[in-house]
Amino acid sequence: MSTVIAGPTDIDTATLEETVKARHWLHRHPEMALREFDTTHYLKERLASYGIESIDATHRHDPEQPSADDAGNPSAPLTTGVTADIHGSLGTGPTLALRADIDGLPIVEDSTHAFASLNPGMMHACGHDLHMASLLGAARELQEHRDRFRGTVRLLFQPAEEAELGAQKVLAAGWLNDVDLIVGYHNHPGLPVGTVGISANPIMGGNYRFDVTIHGRGAHGSRPEDSADPITAFTAMSSEIQTIVSRNIAPLEPAVVSITQIRAGQAWNIIPSVLEFQGTARALNRHTAELIQERLTRIVQGVSEAHGVTSHLDWSVRAVPIENNPDIAATLRREAVHYAQKVIEPVPSLGSDDFADFQHSGIPGVFSFIGSNGDPDASGWHTPNFIAKDAALPYAIDYYTHAAYALLN
Repeated sequence: MSTVIAGPTDIDTATLEETVKARHWLHRHPEMALREFDTTHYLKERLASYGIESIDATHRHDPEQPSADDAGNPSAPLTTGVTADIHGSLGTGPTLALRADIDGLPIVEDSTHAFASLNPGMMHACGHDLHMASLLGAARELQEHRDRFRGTVRLLFQPAEEAELGAQKVLAAGWLNDVDLIVGYHNHPGLPVGTVGISANPIMGGNYRFDVTIHGRGAHGSRPEDSADPITAFTAMSSEIQTIVSRNIAPLEPAVVSITQIRAGQAWNIIPSVLEFQGTARALNRHTAELIQERLTRIVQGVSEAHGVTSHLDWSVRAVPIENNPDIAATLRREAVHYAQKVIEPVPSLGSDDFADFQHSGIPGVFSFIGSNGDPDASGWHTPNFIAKDAALPYAIDYYTHAAYALLN
């Protein structure tokens, strides 16, 4: 079990101890996107114990019989997740949302710590358990110190960040209709505990998925002249796709295009008639993403014509780039020096987070990094032996509470 380092903080010891316990319970019980039923129930119970009533924004149903509209449909009703309000006693004012994501990943955990996942094939391999626990700790602190701020703090425990368009579903459900500002963070295992990275610049990329289906003409492997071979068409496409970043994107502009899945054929001696491949593109600004999409479309069309096949390209936006509000970022940086061991300008990541959808919808906000490990040998996000340390919790709690006190006052 990790040891909590309080650091330069005025967080109540009982709050810290309870936050660690909450983090361990949540880590033991990860659940997949839009199936976070036990997690939702646990969060509501913890908030109720602090005297915070959850807004009745979800309805329960049988997790074995999920709605057919849930997956990938932003307008489908949410059945998991929690929102709750804490009203400051200094008077009326704006509403600030503090966001934490709640879903786990389909990864088998490989760890020896005492609070490893109890749910087979599932793991909090991205640290969402840390995010939830720190927001619970901040909720308790803010509820006890309502005399330190005006306006309203909207607690947002968001489902389905990893998949299924969770942020878009939250927006479609109207959970943030009356919110004026929003703040969130992601733990960063590459940064030492006590380090807080806050930037006015984009710190996480847009996440774009492409799915391509190549329709050719199958034939026996001994008679390739009878075929319109989708495999040779794919190899040509793959080679050309690798030139998008190297020949179309400025060298100092971060961008990635990766082919990650290929499926074709059922027999070793038959040229298949269909090949499917998928991949992801990442970029720190929308213009670059649009350029990648345009070049990818031209490559797929041109190679298909040259090889006598037809192809269908589907491009979908999983998350847009994080675009932080400079004024809010400046305020949070000034506050961070009061509790963080070190405040840095973080190195951007081409990983993504759908927190960007809240910013893109018109809500000014800031998303930051909070150090959660710092060991050079520590694994990164989405790995079986990912480890975020309990010692990061007080800094994450302070990040939330200081944001509320500064931005609402």
